[in-house]
Amino acid sequence: MRIASTMLALVATGFLAACTSEEACTQEVATKKATDLTTKIQELAASDPAKLAELGPKVQELATKAAAGGDDLTATCKALDEMMAELSK
Repeated sequence: MRIASTMLALVATGFLAACTSEEACTQEVATKKATDLTTKIQELAASDPAKLAELGPKVQELATKAAAGGDDLTATCKALDEMMAELSK
């Protein structure tokens, strides 16, 4: 569960800090994607903590990539989508 808490904090901080406004991916879209991702991480932590731990490094890498995007919401949304895809495998 500690891994899930760390990942949730990283996701929330990284993505919401990177959000501003842009046509393709708005603040609202990025926030919705981050919320959906947080829900998925919580579900995975409850149902399959071993899988969450296994995917942790990849998700953290994507979160760091998204946070480094700064004002580029397109990069943020893309990274959120990639993380959701990894967690849904």
